[in-house]
Amino acid sequence: MSRFGRRRHAGGPHPAHDTTRRNDPPRGRLSAFELSAGEYRALVRVIEHAQARLALAGAGDTDTDTDTIRNASGAELLPSLRARADAARDRGADGVPMLATEVRHLEAAVVNLESYGGHKAVLCEGYTLLEECEDRQRRARSAHMADGILTLGTPPAASR
Repeated sequence: MSRFGRRRHAGGPHPAHDTTRRNDPPRGRLSAFELSAGEYRALVRVIEHAQARLALAGAGDTDTDTDTIRNASGAELLPSLRARADAARDRGADGVPMLATEVRHLEAAVVNLESYGGHKAVLCEGYTLLEECEDRQRRARSAHMADGILTLGTPPAASR
């Protein structure tokens, strides 16, 4: 026991710092859903607008401010999502895979857009997309990495 009368947590991340929700799949399994091309463009628009609004509201002079703005606007999602969109386009896929856990980036963008006076049209688009993504998050399918690219479905069986 610690000197504060609490038991110490042994092994793994401390429960207070574990962000996995009870309904989330186990950490070892990837689950994802597909965004249409229009939804992908809307997601990028919402996140980029949130990033611009937050940059205008804050100083953004230091690395910490830049990192905070990037995190609060959901912009840290964009590089990996753009890479997936390019890979999906190259494979001829209809949509862009998005991890179920990445919906939190969109949620951060929408909440901060509302707080920092984002454009009403972008805010409405963000809330509509967020609602759709949260619904898909509950129905997410299994996904896997194939050649470093997030792919929906189960991995193909290894050939012998």
